[in-house]
Amino acid sequence: MARNKKSGATGAKAKAKRPNPARKKASAKNIIEAQSRDAAYQRALKSADPVKRQVEEQVFQRTYIDKGLLAKEASLLHTRWVGNRYMSPVQATQAFTDAYIAAYRAAWGRHFDPSEAAHKQPCKSSFALNDRADMTSLWKARQKADQLGMPYDVFCDIIMERWIAGRKTKQPPLPNQLLSGKLFDAWMRGHPTWAEASERLFLPVWDRRFFMEPLGEDPVHAAAMRALHADVLHSKDRPARLARYLGADGPLTEVRAKAMFEADMVRDAMAMITVPAKVSDAPDGYVPACIGNRNDVRDMPCRNCPFTVQCSSVKRKVTRALNAAGVSGDPRADRRREQNRNSQRKHREEQRRKLAA
Repeated sequence: MARNKKSGATGAKAKAKRPNPARKKASAKNIIEAQSRDAAYQRALKSADPVKRQVEEQVFQRTYIDKGLLAKEASLLHTRWVGNRYMSPVQATQAFTDAYIAAYRAAWGRHFDPSEAAHKQPCKSSFALNDRADMTSLWKARQKADQLGMPYDVFCDIIMERWIAGRKTKQPPLPNQLLSGKLFDAWMRGHPTWAEASERLFLPVWDRRFFMEPLGEDPVHAAAMRALHADVLHSKDRPARLARYLGADGPLTEVRAKAMFEADMVRDAMAMITVPAKVSDAPDGYVPACIGNRNDVRDMPCRNCPFTVQCSSVKRKVTRALNAAGVSGDPRADRRREQNRNSQRKHREEQRRKLAA
């Protein structure tokens, strides 16, 4: 009996101490580093000067994100869900982090305890406050969603449901588990569906440039218009769907609609709305969101990109900013070298202590 009691106590103790990657304690040094990292991150995101923001975001990327991941950004910009294509890689990853936390809490409420859901925190809400491992996991997961052309909320919701239902787990996946499902490709097959895409087109939170006539060529705006055109033609009630985009908060004017659709359809759609869309001032000229991440590898879109000179200029500005801060143009390599030196120094000190003993 005593043995069983002891065994039970040991089991309870082991369960209580079961490691949870989302709850691991950070050292004081890591906390200070994360706070410093987040301060620079917030300054970059809130900068009102577009060029300054580009440079500060690029400095952040080079400092904390693997250059192999950054090299993929130019190609992913062409497959990313259209509503996210004006976002820089940093902005997109923050949006993904927000979607992931929301999906995690929603899944907890559906499958475990609704009263606990709002307090669940699988990662820090500010991307930069997470430890480096979680930052990398979130960046990779966001890139996978971009590769598949998935809205981030749809992507995260699918993973949550499949993970819990298929694995019978006791919690939704943590950042390092988001891409670990063996059936991941099967989970994502067929998504986003037309319904999933349609209900997320031209939401009020989309970048204002989607609702303005571009000044010159803008491939992101053009892609959004193609998605809108396909959505209307796919609908069972085409005039009603078109009317949704012609309203006061929609992206279409009557003139633009007549250039895209048959006159009868536009006439019927206009009859359904009370306040037509307003003509907005032209936005600033288009600049690709991947600016500064130039990659000259064969078959990458960078090789034929019309923004090559501007992109190279941004890269040089980033390098100068890093140099001014006392680091090289590759701060991640600097950090690895410093870690190696510290490791070797500690090893030598340990050897000296052993010889002295």
